[in-house]
Amino acid sequence: MNFVYFKAEYPGYEASHSVNLVLKALRLFRDGEIIADVGDLKITSLPFYFFTTAATGFRKIEYSVKAPPMRRISYSCGYLPSGKYIVNTREGEIQLVFNALTGLWQQDSQGSRKIDNREFIALGYVLVCPARGVGRKRPV
Repeated sequence: MNFVYFKAEYPGYEASHSVNLVLKALRLFRDGEIIADVGDLKITSLPFYFFTTAATGFRKIEYSVKAPPMRRISYSCGYLPSGKYIVNTREGEIQLVFNALTGLWQQDSQGSRKIDNREFIALGYVLVCPARGVGRKRPV
């Protein structure tokens, strides 16, 4: 199982920005096969992230969406890259490090236990956003 993402953002801006944007019929594809049919989304702030899981595969992730033309807003999608992410758990938000080469998650501290994507889901964890470039306070 892999995590994939869809992102809408103002390129070059790290702070959060208010918008009023409706994306119609957002779908994520791999080799022409739909891996996520999100439907309509109302976006009120950028950057916006949508995460989902997909069966393991290595082909390019693509998207289709109907949206009004908005200057400077760009869209991207793909497999989840290595890095630090804010994750919602039953105990609250935490920061976990994801290694895309191994597909393992762990806390930032040395010697902490590693979990794979299946255990991540089984524990009820939910990806919120990347830890860097988000204008909000984060617990460590």
